[in-house]
Amino acid sequence: MSIEGDLTPAPQPDPGQVPPAAPITPSAAPRSWFHQHRRLLIPAGAVLALGAVSAAAVLLLVKPNSTVEKMVPATQDVIVVANVDPSVSQKVNLLRAVHSFPDTKTDAAIDAKLDQTFKDSGFTFTSDIKPWLGPQVAVSAKLNLASTKDIPAAVYIASRDDTKAKAMLAKLRAGKYGTKYTWKDETYNGITISVGTPTDKSQTTAAYSLVDHVVVFATTGAQIHEIIDTDQGRASRLVDSSDFKATLADLPSDRLGYLYVNGKSLVANVKKEMATTPAMALALKNINDVNALQGIGATLSANGDGMLADLLVKLDQSKLSPATREALAHPGRADTIVSWIPKSSDAFLAITSLNKTIQSLLDQSGNEASVKAGTDAIGLTGPGGVLPHLTGDAGLEVGFASNGIPAGAIVLGTNDAASMNAFFGKLLLLAEGAAGSGFTGSGAGSSFGSTSVLQPPASHITKTTYRGVAITSWTSPALGSLGAGALSPSYAVLDGMGILASTPGEVKAIIDTHKGGASIAADATYKTASAASLTNPAAIVYFDIARLVDAIRKSPLGSQAGLGSGSTVSANIDPVKAVIITSGSQSDRATERFFVIVR
Repeated sequence: MSIEGDLTPAPQPDPGQVPPAAPITPSAAPRSWFHQHRRLLIPAGAVLALGAVSAAAVLLLVKPNSTVEKMVPATQDVIVVANVDPSVSQKVNLLRAVHSFPDTKTDAAIDAKLDQTFKDSGFTFTSDIKPWLGPQVAVSAKLNLASTKDIPAAVYIASRDDTKAKAMLAKLRAGKYGTKYTWKDETYNGITISVGTPTDKSQTTAAYSLVDHVVVFATTGAQIHEIIDTDQGRASRLVDSSDFKATLADLPSDRLGYLYVNGKSLVANVKKEMATTPAMALALKNINDVNALQGIGATLSANGDGMLADLLVKLDQSKLSPATREALAHPGRADTIVSWIPKSSDAFLAITSLNKTIQSLLDQSGNEASVKAGTDAIGLTGPGGVLPHLTGDAGLEVGFASNGIPAGAIVLGTNDAASMNAFFGKLLLLAEGAAGSGFTGSGAGSSFGSTSVLQPPASHITKTTYRGVAITSWTSPALGSLGAGALSPSYAVLDGMGILASTPGEVKAIIDTHKGGASIAADATYKTASAASLTNPAAIVYFDIARLVDAIRKSPLGSQAGLGSGSTVSANIDPVKAVIITSGSQSDRATERFFVIVR
């Protein structure tokens, strides 16, 4: 930007020196305010103009005009919409993520990939579709689980150049697919509809039209009639339904696309299908709260670190049982488990309400004798069983060693250390039996269902103390014969948490973490993943892909998996740094977010 006039500061007089008297000259004519300040006004005006243009561009791009949704009939049960021209932030973030992969480094490479997709159709994306493609593409359908062949569906493609769109339709009609139909044109409310009857009677009919700057493909002409009626205000729209609005309201509005499924229609279809299937009739009786389902919604979006998918199941809480409503309203917080997960872990799972989930499954089993015998045998239920003493907090953490063998641990929240120790002891007993080693006296098989606390032979059990915590470990020659010689299942219980790990070292790592060591929450990659996830989730699934891939690459499995340096597999996996799934609930919904870090 150039600025008129010399802005060099004038020399200042030396302090203490009397400046020379200025010569007396005739006073100049007074200048206008604009003339005096023009040097400031010109650049300021330029900045304001640029700001106005930028603001206008953002306003236009942040909220793309809805062109497709307004014509989808309310009779449709499913709609999927892709925003081809999303907001500025979504577009920038999406391209950054897509350009991270070797095969889509540039926009030209993306076009080439799309051309490859259409190679057998007689079309090219760049020549036949891209010149007229508008801001949205969508698909809608009516559910019919009884017959997947009889599902009325429609495809909507917004047009920004109707002339070029018509040229593509003409080419389609005369091409390899279009010539398999006998075409007839009809007019409905001033709009031409082309209906094709297949020459192969086993195939279904097809229809297309250009409706209000949208290319529409459907399975019948009657569907397009309904779409035209909807667009022209004579029929109800899906997006105006209360269930649609309630489902999509709490999902991200700035997005690349979304999915909606009519919950009531889905439930009606499932019930109808199950009622006519004898093998599923019993399961139908055990389904609770299904009538509360209003809708299922999902969105896809992008941020500066990767891609996000959000899922929401909307429920009518007035139709839920009090127990279900209470469980949804108070799902628990998984960060209780996160604080126990070592920073070195490559992946982990953290959940809450495990005790309620197990009890619900047992209730659904109808307390069958075989199920109860099994749960009693492992110390889950029965006298002294651990289930009543589980807090519901549970986790699983895994890490890969350089030899390619994973190590990990299960953590279980408890309010009774004795019952947890007994439970772990029974699990080791069953593990000894499964490994093929006998016990003194009766074998593992004969002890199944027994309520007494049995232990493997003393020669296989070692007890150590680490930082004041007792650790019990089991070793067996059978593990070596099974190729698992590095394993030494170990357990400990401290501060309301039971730990069952693959090695004593894993138990020690978790003890260190709990006693002040760095947890996974301090890891930079996990911080990025967590920041973009649901707040206070009830469940977390996390994979540090970069660390897992690096560990596998350095192990003997690396070459077998094709993860060698410079390989195509590595080049396409390396941009994906981590994956995290978080879930939560409220009294009227269940939510889930899937986030992939791409760099």
